[in-house]
Amino acid sequence: MKEVLVLRDLECIKAIAHPRRIDILKTFNKSPLSAKQLSQLLDEPHAKINYHIKTLYKVGILELVEEKIKSGIVEKYYYPKAKNIVVGKKVLNFSLNTQQEKKELSISKFEDMSELFYHAAEEDILLDESIIDYHKMSLTKDEIKELNDTMKSKIEDILKSRQKSDIDEKYEIAMLIIPMLEEALNI
Repeated sequence: MKEVLVLRDLECIKAIAHPRRIDILKTFNKSPLSAKQLSQLLDEPHAKINYHIKTLYKVGILELVEEKIKSGIVEKYYYPKAKNIVVGKKVLNFSLNTQQEKKELSISKFEDMSELFYHAAEEDILLDESIIDYHKMSLTKDEIKELNDTMKSKIEDILKSRQKSDIDEKYEIAMLIIPMLEEALNI
């Protein structure tokens, strides 16, 4: 099972948008379930649950993990493809405001970063604890500038000091400093 499944097309998003399908996904715990079991747990007719399962299976949100024959009837057991299912940000890009180019450029950079993050999460690349670091803290404008300048300087130092043959893997590096919402400041 994958850690994260990113839904990148409208067909997948449409499939998961139905409230009963979300209920179905939330019903799974640690073991696969059949349509019959899900219909009993959710107190819904078997035919309705089966329809929703087939829709989720068709778009790749559920996977068929086992088939058992009981009294001559084939029972299919399904399980979500990932522990977490998220919607890719680029699918929902839409704006009528064309006057804020700087803001749109920042949003575009963030969306590119988030797509890389989602891809890394899907591939389990983020399991290495040295890749992600997160802090909630109060900073002055001068401290933010100092932090940004230090990061840029360190990257330049690393690039100047190494040989091309020293490169093991390529990485995208992003530092993001975002003001917290007022209610989040009361930590």
